[in-house]
Amino acid sequence: LVDRTPPPMPTPTPSAAAASPASTRERLLAAAETLFAERGIDAVSLAEITKAAGGHNTGAVHHHFGGREELLAAIVDEHRGHLDARREALLDDLESQGGVTPSRLVRSLVLPMIELLDDPRGRAFLSIQAQRALRPRPAGRTPRPVVQRLLRIEGHPGGRAPVGGFLADLGELTAVSALAQRARLEAEQGRDAGIGRDEFSRQLLAAVTRVVAPGDGPPPDLDDPAPEDRP
Repeated sequence: LVDRTPPPMPTPTPSAAAASPASTRERLLAAAETLFAERGIDAVSLAEITKAAGGHNTGAVHHHFGGREELLAAIVDEHRGHLDARREALLDDLESQGGVTPSRLVRSLVLPMIELLDDPRGRAFLSIQAQRALRPRPAGRTPRPVVQRLLRIEGHPGGRAPVGGFLADLGELTAVSALAQRARLEAEQGRDAGIGRDEFSRQLLAAVTRVVAPGDGPPPDLDDPAPEDRP
């Protein structure tokens, strides 16, 4: 008898899997993120990004994203999703414990950005955001959900000064500029470079608090978000 059972489907090899549209998109994102951070978001060609991603099709970025700005937006959106989820968790803790103050809202905004220093991709994102901060910001933008939440929390009985909207943007821009410089320093000299990570973080929180909530007093300790009574 002739065995007419069809042969099993071949198992995809790693090289075949790497050629899938999803992985091509991910490689383009990773390559662009690294090059944008190292050389500048306006100094890298799409051909260089494609080559760094292991591709040869010069239209790959347009195919997967639509263009340079859409590629940049995809990088930012990926990181902001994780960043804002961490902020939401800190705001959950803050509201559940009570004692909402502007300085504690600042901590919820800035601490997740400080935590990015521990991750190479986080440091790349900080560099990219610092570059984007120099670009004109479109008028009439809809605030991101986490900023809208900050605006709502402003009405909390414990709140004493506005931290949402424009001031939240200003605080974020202040922090990201300082953090991008810190990321470059730590890449060269390590976590203890200069005044050290912990002291830098305390000074950054204090500086951003002075920008968005002057007169509110020192921010809470980095490692202890629990509310405390103030005179």
